[in-house]
Amino acid sequence: KEDKMKNGFTMAEVLVTLGIIGIVASMTMPGLIKKHKRVESETRLKKAYSTISQAFLTAQAKHGEAKDWPEWETSAEEILKRYIAPEIKGAKVFASSESKSNLMCYEGKFVGNYMNGNKESTQYGWMDKVYISSPFYPNNTASIKLMDGTCIGLNYNSEKSPKALFIDINGSYRRPNVAGYDLFFFQVVENTIRPYGYDWKTEDLFNASKGNSCHPKANRGGRVCAAKIMGDNWTIKYW
Repeated sequence: KEDKMKNGFTMAEVLVTLGIIGIVASMTMPGLIKKHKRVESETRLKKAYSTISQAFLTAQAKHGEAKDWPEWETSAEEILKRYIAPEIKGAKVFASSESKSNLMCYEGKFVGNYMNGNKESTQYGWMDKVYISSPFYPNNTASIKLMDGTCIGLNYNSEKSPKALFIDINGSYRRPNVAGYDLFFFQVVENTIRPYGYDWKTEDLFNASKGNSCHPKANRGGRVCAAKIMGDNWTIKYW
């Protein structure tokens, strides 16, 4: 009995050990959770970009070059209905919205983040929490929802400039609805989809003093984060 007592642990020792384990876990878990979210976001963005790019390529093989599609003069909704949605299994098309609060994949109820509890605000925000209005433009942004919940918007605001394309990797009903975190910006340039900022200097993509850069402290930052991620071999290094 004495030998067994010597080889065992007292209640105090067990409690101390559990306490240490708890402290270590509390220190490491946030980092692990953050890393998991980053990897998940990288994977979802890459998949969504691949899906929409492939849909454009397949549609062009059937209907000719994207830049010549006559529906560009009509609406983004017609482009999605006629050319893009048919090439993506289970894709659901949403018409453009009159309200800045429900720009993409609106299903009959408020879906935005509404930072500071303001339901009159726009659906999405920049990294510095400023509400996003441009470049969505109400009445011009139609969208499609994929089977995995990803929401992709298309805007045809100007016939002369590249068309804007937006990817919300976790859907418009899930937060944070913030540029660079779950919302990413692209452009339809001629016949290809490129990340917004593809023509920026590499050093400007993560420049706190340059507006719209992918730096959390940049003025209205987050617009070029897709270009930053793709330039970093599909990895997120800024959060």
